[in-house]
Amino acid sequence: MFLPLTFLLLMLILASCGQSNNSNNAAPASAAATAAATEAPAATPEATEPATAATRLYTDYKKREVEIPTDPQHIVYVGSNPGDLLALGIKPIGASLSVIGTQVAYPDLLEGIEDIGYPFSPEKILALSPDLIIFDDWDETGIEALSQIAPTVVVGLDGTFPTEERVRQIAELFGRTEQADTWFNAYKAKVSSVKEQLNLTEGETATSLLVLGSDLYIMGNKGLNETLYGQLGFKPTEGVQKLIDADERFANISDEVLTQYIGTHMFILTDNSSETVARQTALTDSGLWKAIPAVKEGRVYTFDSKYNFDDPITLDRLLDEITSIFSSPGTK
Repeated sequence: MFLPLTFLLLMLILASCGQSNNSNNAAPASAAATAAATEAPAATPEATEPATAATRLYTDYKKREVEIPTDPQHIVYVGSNPGDLLALGIKPIGASLSVIGTQVAYPDLLEGIEDIGYPFSPEKILALSPDLIIFDDWDETGIEALSQIAPTVVVGLDGTFPTEERVRQIAELFGRTEQADTWFNAYKAKVSSVKEQLNLTEGETATSLLVLGSDLYIMGNKGLNETLYGQLGFKPTEGVQKLIDADERFANISDEVLTQYIGTHMFILTDNSSETVARQTALTDSGLWKAIPAVKEGRVYTFDSKYNFDDPITLDRLLDEITSIFSSPGTK
């Protein structure tokens, strides 16, 4: 678990941070997002830019003034949230797919996008002949090298902004503010529908527990909790609220302190790796676990850890997953 790429995946899942739609009752934001993401195929590297392509100046997140094409056609994305572009109908020709390849809620939308590797391979990007590179990664050292290949716009440093602010910034860059309005209006309508179906009572609390390898993490102010607390009306427990107040994304905990964080509902994020499965089994077979009220009363829900990211498409499909789970017989 300590190889650089695996460690980065851990950080992405914790920080953020094809699933079919299971709900027929919620507003169709997923359909809109999928249609937008597939409305135009990714441009091929063989396509050539007109000799007199129009350009304009753009000031990016780092306050860099960058000359960019007014209508970029060959876009490469460096970062962990390609869904930010796909939700707006922008399909890059290349993106950082290797680090999110097994932890993504929308593999169906990644077809035709070349993996540029992680860390990114300058050679792979150069071979794609991009006319614009979008950068939203934590490692700023790559910006200069990318700028030697094509105009590079920094939109953030891996989760700098909340989802809507981040996506609207990209929409403004590409002249797609109407698409952003359409997407978020549909998403907010869908949230309202899901909240109505959940019909929570006052004060119902929730806790997100991430099982990753041999470790347990309580999520704080990011990932799944952005939906549970920020959209659906669940409340954080006192222990989780302390993490949020301290602006902590997560806390690595031991089994012994787990009960300090547990709420009315427990959401478990996990994956299928043998180490994770063994750790989860050891926890759920323990007497400590079986004594937790949420466990005894059937209010524990298991999700794939791919839903701990905060790009718009993942957020939308997460609503479908929550609706499906809470619609199942016996769910309380």
